[in-house]
Amino acid sequence: MNVLVENQPNCLVSLQVELPADRVSREWQTVAEQFQRNVRIPGYRPGKAPKSLVDTRFAKDIKEELTNRLLRESLNEAIKEKNIQVISVSQVENVEIGSDNVLRYRATVVTAPDFELPDYASIPAEIALEEVNDEHVQRWVDQLREPHATYTPVEDRALAFGDYAVVSYEGKIDGTLLAEAIPSSPQQLQGRRNAWIFIDEKSLLPGFCAALVGQNVNEERTFSLELPADFPIADLAGKKVDYTVTLHGINSKSLPEFTDELAAKLDPGSNAEQVRTKIREQLEQLAQNQFESNKRQAAVKYLLSKVECELPASIVEREMAGILKDIVRENQGRGVSDEELRNHQDELLGAAQQSARDRVRTNFLLLRIAEKEKIEVGEQDIAQRVYEMAARYEIPVKKLIKDLQRRDGFGPLREQILAGKALDLLAANVTVTQPAATGETPANA
Repeated sequence: MNVLVENQPNCLVSLQVELPADRVSREWQTVAEQFQRNVRIPGYRPGKAPKSLVDTRFAKDIKEELTNRLLRESLNEAIKEKNIQVISVSQVENVEIGSDNVLRYRATVVTAPDFELPDYASIPAEIALEEVNDEHVQRWVDQLREPHATYTPVEDRALAFGDYAVVSYEGKIDGTLLAEAIPSSPQQLQGRRNAWIFIDEKSLLPGFCAALVGQNVNEERTFSLELPADFPIADLAGKKVDYTVTLHGINSKSLPEFTDELAAKLDPGSNAEQVRTKIREQLEQLAQNQFESNKRQAAVKYLLSKVECELPASIVEREMAGILKDIVRENQGRGVSDEELRNHQDELLGAAQQSARDRVRTNFLLLRIAEKEKIEVGEQDIAQRVYEMAARYEIPVKKLIKDLQRRDGFGPLREQILAGKALDLLAANVTVTQPAATGETPANA
């Protein structure tokens, strides 16, 4: 067998294969004999028809079976002989058994990228472990107090920052209602009736609440807001919006004291101090989890900075399609219109492509490290992951197993676990230094 290998861009390799006539002839005899034993021809008992008759009558079928068999066998042999790390077969073309009885064809295969692993025994990273203080705990306590807040009408003064205003308002652009001028604009910017708004710098639009401070109940105010050129909603960027706002009421919010009684309602059997202790412990665990996550991110960032390589285009495209679906779903969930998404199409495509390339490159790097470190995935690892997935998606374990078997999902699942173990190893190799405090003078300055 003759094999000519040609490397192509994007991790593609072409193999020009020739199988000698004697092998083709031997295989023809084998296939023809199998047909002779199994086909039924009127006038002959099974397996007793003359071979010459079988060869003539079933020549097309024999040739098809022969070709498929030789393609499978020879391609596997060629890949093994040339030591090519094949991910998948892209296409097989120009298949022909010539007049000289030689089988010739061209196969294109997708291969794993070729790269050298960097030294990862010690990965430097600046990562801060957040210290939990009383202020952090108090913020969580305030969130627990929030549902029990009371609101008291204010009648003896004008609206101020920190109040809750009850307002009716509408926005216009050049005299046309915002809802008509730009239908894709969010409802809360177009206008509402009897809406509750917390009066601070961040509510609705920059400058909106500031324009209301000092307003009295039943007073109507009109003002204009110039939206910045980089406003996140493209259709509104750089536009001037005129608002008319009527103030119906002012309310002040009061949070209850965090007493043992309130603590017991939130966590039966606990007093206020015990709840605070539990909150602190949870925050410390969250901080530790974030610290470990940051170590993993630092390890991946280090690898990506050290290794550049070609990537299989088909795998990058598949990953990119999945990322785009997630981006669209997330933005639609936040109320972003299809028109707005189309306006940012190029930007979204660029971000998705870069993210896809980084993910694919990271996966190949981690799998190579797993191979080098002889990391293994056992049946217990797979079973645990399956149970975790079943719990997350709230489906029976048996159904999930059948789904994975049906779509050949256990191979990719094994690779996910393998990559995860490799990432755990890398995270353990991260050498952490604390970032210098803001304004701190370096020791060697």
